[in-house]
Amino acid sequence: MFDTAFVGPFLPEIVLLAATLAVFLLDVLEVRRIEISGAIGVVGVAIAFVLVAADLGFSPIAGLATIPASQIDAGGPTGLYAFTSLGLVFQLIFLTAAFLVGLASVSRPSGEKGAPIFFGLLTLATLGMLLVAIASDLIFLLLAIEVVSIPTYLLVAYTRKDERSLEAAMKFYIVGALSTTLSFFGASLLFGAYGTTNLTAIAGLGSAGVPTLVLLGYAFLIAGLAFKATLVPFHAWAVDVYDGAPNDVSAFLAGGTKKIAFFAFFLVFLGPILAVKATGGAILPFGGGPYNVGPVLQIALAVLAVVTMTVGNVLALLQKEMKRMLAYSSISQAGYMLIGITVATAPALAGATLQVFAHVLMKGGAFLVVAAVAGLGVGPLISDWKGLGTRRPFLGVAFALMLLGLAGVPLTIGFWSKFVLFSSAVEAQGYFVWLAVAGLLNSALSVFYYARVLKVMFFDTPDPSASLSPPAATASLAFGGLGYGRAAAIALAAALIVGIGVYPQPVLGAIQSAAQHFVLTGP
Repeated sequence: MFDTAFVGPFLPEIVLLAATLAVFLLDVLEVRRIEISGAIGVVGVAIAFVLVAADLGFSPIAGLATIPASQIDAGGPTGLYAFTSLGLVFQLIFLTAAFLVGLASVSRPSGEKGAPIFFGLLTLATLGMLLVAIASDLIFLLLAIEVVSIPTYLLVAYTRKDERSLEAAMKFYIVGALSTTLSFFGASLLFGAYGTTNLTAIAGLGSAGVPTLVLLGYAFLIAGLAFKATLVPFHAWAVDVYDGAPNDVSAFLAGGTKKIAFFAFFLVFLGPILAVKATGGAILPFGGGPYNVGPVLQIALAVLAVVTMTVGNVLALLQKEMKRMLAYSSISQAGYMLIGITVATAPALAGATLQVFAHVLMKGGAFLVVAAVAGLGVGPLISDWKGLGTRRPFLGVAFALMLLGLAGVPLTIGFWSKFVLFSSAVEAQGYFVWLAVAGLLNSALSVFYYARVLKVMFFDTPDPSASLSPPAATASLAFGGLGYGRAAAIALAAALIVGIGVYPQPVLGAIQSAAQHFVLTGP
């Protein structure tokens, strides 16, 4: 018999697992039309989204909740998993990224080879993302990250015949293996120091354990997770992988799977930092007596944040190819998100979470537009986009809104995410103010390369010989070769960027409440 009390809370994960198995089973049975496998994947993600939203208490679907309210934000030492409001919010963020990419991918040519594999791997990776969001044990967390990583290695190369995709997948796999090795080695050192891998227990132990093992363990964990989060200097792989991967996969990598690393940062590093804030203490990492690793972690993360946002923006400014510019821009955005973990207050955590959600819509949507434009025969260079805004107003306006959001222009979600994040750093005082200053300066720097793209799209005269006619394989699709699914995904992302920018309170209020609970109860 099934234990419904156990199965119920995991219903979203079960739905995604069922969708994954159904897609692969149909592939074995040679039912490979993209409309069928795509529908299964997208509907599975949508059902999971509704179930998670119900667990968070959103009306009018709160009656569908499967997790008892007493189990959410329960606090205290737990087993392998725990349900927190912030974790459920991140599940919604992950599912949003998967839904947008899945919906857009339904508009691929009907008989495209490998379509079932794509949607099966997409739902499987999304399942792993949901598991990351409920982890409360370090080993469970790292294993859940691998459930995400392995399908994404395959997604990058699922077309199989594209040499650039195969090269990108191999680079991704090698770097991913190194990242996994560093992370698990760091976890083993923390286990040696504390005798447990439970994240709540580790945070509560404070200055117990062996100082040298603790610092080395956290150092290896920072390095391992920094690869996943594309933090400088662990970022070099990301640009080649984003550039070489199929465009829809690039959208999923930049807008989706990368975000699991930031939630992992929340789980692993916020506990020790918050424990220091609560107890105080001296910093004696290699000597006897009391010590606290929290201030060391804060300084290390602050340095990573500033270096990452600066290097990402400077290199993005130098790019001539659209995907590589977006890839470096994505790296710089990772630096902004890290500010929230460094400051480690409820407002800062809310700002970082809103920045993660904003990035899903803005960067994921931007890569979907790149995929649509590439499908129209436009080249990879930024200069190839001349006149796109006037020749394809829908794509031009949507892309402009995404770039303006990334730059933090008012009336977009990107403005509110940066405003909440930077203001929380200023509120925290001390050297955190300089993090806000660095973020503002880098945001100003990013305006230059976003404005350059807008100029090319709306003010440069296109080459008379350039064509925006879709190839024969996609010419029959609606919206001039875009297809209903891709057009709907791009429109939804653009609408949310502006809609939340104009009226942020529902989303921001839910995130702020979740962040407050997380700071009070811990992972």
